Amino acid sequence: MSDWLDAERHADQALEWYERGRWAEAESELRKALALNPHQSEWHYNLGLTLEAAGRDAEALLSYERCLELAPEQLESALAAGIVSNRLGEQAGAIELLERVLKLDPQCDQAYAGLIEARIRLGNHEEAGTTFYLAQQTLTDPSAHCFAAIAESMYIQGDFERAGWCLREALRLEPNYPRLRGRLAAVLAATGKPHRALQMYLRELQDDPGNIDTLHDYGDLLIDLGRLPEAAEKFRRILELEPANVTAHHRLGEIALEACRFEQAHIEFELVYKLDLAFPGIRLKLAEALLGRGRRHDARRYLIEQLDLLRAAREDPPAERQDLDGEFGAGAADAVDAAELAHLLLRAELPREAARLFEDAVTERGDDPELLRRLALAKFKSGDRDGGATASRRVIRLDPTCIKSMHNLALAALEEDRIITAAAWVSRGLRINGHDDGLRRLRMRVWLAVGSATARRAWKWMREAPRRVRQRLEALNRR
Repeated sequence: MSDWLDAERHADQALEWYERGRWAEAESELRKALALNPHQSEWHYNLGLTLEAAGRDAEALLSYERCLELAPEQLESALAAGIVSNRLGEQAGAIELLERVLKLDPQCDQAYAGLIEARIRLGNHEEAGTTFYLAQQTLTDPSAHCFAAIAESMYIQGDFERAGWCLREALRLEPNYPRLRGRLAAVLAATGKPHRALQMYLRELQDDPGNIDTLHDYGDLLIDLGRLPEAAEKFRRILELEPANVTAHHRLGEIALEACRFEQAHIEFELVYKLDLAFPGIRLKLAEALLGRGRRHDARRYLIEQLDLLRAAREDPPAERQDLDGEFGAGAADAVDAAELAHLLLRAELPREAARLFEDAVTERGDDPELLRRLALAKFKSGDRDGGATASRRVIRLDPTCIKSMHNLALAALEEDRIITAAAWVSRGLRINGHDDGLRRLRMRVWLAVGSATARRAWKWMREAPRRVRQRLEALNRR
């Protein structure tokens, strides 16, 4: 009897802590209650709510599932488990749980909205639309949750007009629905109405000043509009609320990089690297900041690391690169542009590695003049004149007015002492642009080379003159 009373007391105390937003204390009291009475399904559900409020979704899902084991018909737990499964990327489990909810309560609009979201995340937009229309037919009243969910599908598919209509309808049904104004602002920004979008974000933040998602979207729009100081302020506000927010640190690093504040950019990107090794492209950003600071050797470390990850991702099956992913972070090679990596390798004076990557990029994308120009530069810098000349000729076939390629071909010919060929490329380039400084300097070198060649021939003739005179005299004596 005493244990039962103690458990009830702990559960009541947990409720008080929960209402005051003291998640750690609420969790502690609930765990004490469950230690005394582990078969109380309601307490498992309350523990799930507490863990979810604390941002510990995976643990919350376990608590909801335990509640369902004890009370299979409990609607709230199945709904909460389905919503959390969606957030965790477990869409198959979410669909199963939410369909279970609808069997118990066909009027649960949140379950329909969760099903729409799960199918959107799986990329099944047609099925998401079918679920929405089924909800419209089944539900007694229109649902703001369903309108908000299907608006995401339309936004992803680029149907901004219908997405905006659905969001406005959801706002009409529930004016205080969280994040709706923020999503409507994103639609306005996508349809070329950035100033109206800014006003919508401001209204959203007036209602909910600490909403991190809205602050992120607002900051991103300010970056797109070139208002970098204001954008930085929004991301710093996010870090006040959530100091370990990786995306906010990354955005601040990009803003600093844009402003050529390379030291500040390096600090922000270093924090991202420490917090999340698998953050897309973080090694490239670190290298770019370090190159801006003149620290080429340190930049090479991150570029070689990224190059190794990229090679592993291309050559090895996922099972074989598990150890490497474990060290650097799973998926660290994802979303990295090989051409961008090659460009940074070239800046870090690693031309051979850059050339190989540019060759791969050209193979994948076809004859892109800009890629071929960079490939030619990498080949020339690595000492492969023939490879550089071949790439430059491919550029000229695609773009007959490419001055850079003509300059490179003229320089390569000059270095190989093929003066006539060099002169021909210089002449061709100057016919296109007679004021190009590089070609004019190269023309001077060609003239000097012509003069040097003439002087060499004259010296050779003078040096060989006595021999030719003796041969002539010997011939006359024989006569």
